[in-house]
Amino acid sequence: MSTPTTGDPAVPQTILGPFSTPDASPTPWEETEWALRRIQKFQLCTVRRDGRPHVTPLVAIWAFGAMWFITGENEQKAKNLSANQHCALTSGTDTLTSTNYVIEGTASLVTDQDTRHAAATAFEQSYGWQFTREDGTWYQLGDRVRAGAVQLYRVQPDKAFAFADGKRSSQTRYLWR
Repeated sequence: MSTPTTGDPAVPQTILGPFSTPDASPTPWEETEWALRRIQKFQLCTVRRDGRPHVTPLVAIWAFGAMWFITGENEQKAKNLSANQHCALTSGTDTLTSTNYVIEGTASLVTDQDTRHAAATAFEQSYGWQFTREDGTWYQLGDRVRAGAVQLYRVQPDKAFAFADGKRSSQTRYLWR
């Protein structure tokens, strides 16, 4: 089952996956996008130079039609992405009746000052006091993004999934083409 797109490259094609229950319907992209905007912690999966996977939790946001995250230049994920830009970001819950999300795409290091400024503002809006108050976990991180003191990555999505579990289980696939 496929939902036609509007021709907007930011709106992916939506397809109900083969592992869904017979009476399931696909999760609309708007619902998934809303969830991605409010989730505060993701797991990033990258690939080491020797082919072994590397997974780490981090703060990330969905903004401007892509996923964004921050890291230090000497962290393993940054080293991995310098050799292989393909990655996945996931988020889920610890219950059997919830929705879990996966975004697969290509990460690009962002150096453009205007883009860094816009992304830093989006992080501050998403995480609020944790980024802006002195007692916040990532206080002044937005300023460090703007100054180029940390690496900012934009993940252009190729494919995403919403796995809804419950009485009706659906595997919705989103494709950007």
